[in-house]
Order: sequence, then structure tokens, then C-alpha cells
Amino acid sequence: MSRSTLRPLQALLQGVRTLHQQPRLAFGFSALSCGVHLLGWALVAIGEASDSAVLTLMLRAVGGVVYAGSLLWLIEGLTRIGLALSAGHAVRWRQLCRWHGRRSRDLALGLLNTGMALGAAAFAAFVAWSLTLFLLPGFSLVPALLGGMTMLTVALSQLFNPCLVLDQKLSPSQAFSGGWLLLRQHGAGTAGLGGVVVITLLTPFVLGLLSEALVPGRSAIVTVVLMVAALPLLATTITAAYRQLDPIRPAAR
Repeated sequence: MSRSTLRPLQALLQGVRTLHQQPRLAFGFSALSCGVHLLGWALVAIGEASDSAVLTLMLRAVGGVVYAGSLLWLIEGLTRIGLALSAGHAVRWRQLCRWHGRRSRDLALGLLNTGMALGAAAFAAFVAWSLTLFLLPGFSLVPALLGGMTMLTVALSQLFNPCLVLDQKLSPSQAFSGGWLLLRQHGAGTAGLGGVVVITLLTPFVLGLLSEALVPGRSAIVTVVLMVAALPLLATTITAAYRQLDPIRPAAR
């Protein structure tokens, strides 16, 4: 991998400029995929409120598939938009609205690997915290902090996972290990990029709460609209940071 410098703020500015190339497509795709994602959540919620056990099971199953599938579609589509625009290529809707075979499958497995790693870290932290609370109550905060730091490190290491899978065509395991290699080489820059990611994701919720204080009953709408706008910016920022590193393509598997 390249040892180029990772500059988070420059990546953010580049992400804003990148969005100017095809704003309607980027924000339109974000709105459509987020709408489908919310539909999956709504189907599960409706199932929970149903009095029919069969209907509840069906709605849960369909809603779960729609929820998970739309999340994969959202991540893959926005990553493809960011990668293409950062390379100066135009994006077409048909590129976003189809299954990309092995690449889509590998991305799904890569995201599953990340989720399992986070879950394992959380479980280990919970077990350690429980034992410490029982044996040494005064030190119970230590495993909780260590677990939180471990989960944060895992999350930071996988910020470029979709880029590595879709752009370099790495396998899920290769992309997972490649993320750790990038974190070791660019720890400070990756931490800064993680801060940009957190701020970008939290801003819609903060502004939504402020809007509730000004106009009661509008916070949900404001939050959703701002999140739809924030997600493309988040994607182009991450892909811009990825382009800064100019990772060397490994040997084909």
C-alpha cells in the first residue's frame, strides 16, 4: 500500500467539489435507497403491531430482507458514485440499479465480516466487564473503555472496505486485512477521517433536535432530509481520502 499522506479536511473539501459533478444523481440515489431502507423498517414495525402471527412473521421476513438489501444497495451505490466521480467518470443510473454479481456478493460478505468483528469485540468487552464487576468492582470501567477502543479501532480499519472491494476487487478477507494495513500506515489520518465521518453523521440528528425546539413535530422530517444529503457527502469524502492514498493494486486472486 502507498504511504501517501491522508488529509481528512482536504478529502472533505474534495468530496464537496466532487458532488457538484452530478448532484441530482447522487442525492436522488441517496433519497431512493434511503426510502427503500425506511420501507423495510416500516414493514417490520407494521408486523410488530399486527395481531396475526402469520402476518407478523411474513412482514418481519420481508421487512428484514428489504432492510438489509437496501443497506447493501445504499453503501455499494454511494461508493460507486464516489469512486467514479473522483476518477472523473460519469455515472449512469443503470450502473446503480443492478446486481454486480461477485463484487456485490463480496461487499456483502465484507460488511458481514466487519459486523461480526464489531460484535465479537462487544461480546468480549461485555464478558470482561461482567467478570471485573464481580471480582474487582472498582476496575469495572477498564474493560468497558478497552472494549470501546477496540470497537472504534475495528470501525476505523474498515472505513475503506467498500473501496477496496469495489475498486481493487479484493476478496472480503483481503479487504479486511488491507484495512488494518492502511490503519497501521495512516493511523492519525484515519482517526481524523473517522472524526469527519462521525460529525457528518451526527449533524442531521443535532439539527433535527434544534428544529424540534423551534418547530415541534418537524424533527423526524428534518433529520431524514439532512441525512439523505449527508450520505453522498460522506461517500465522496471517504472515496476522496482513498484516492489520496493511491493504494497499489495487489496481485489478482
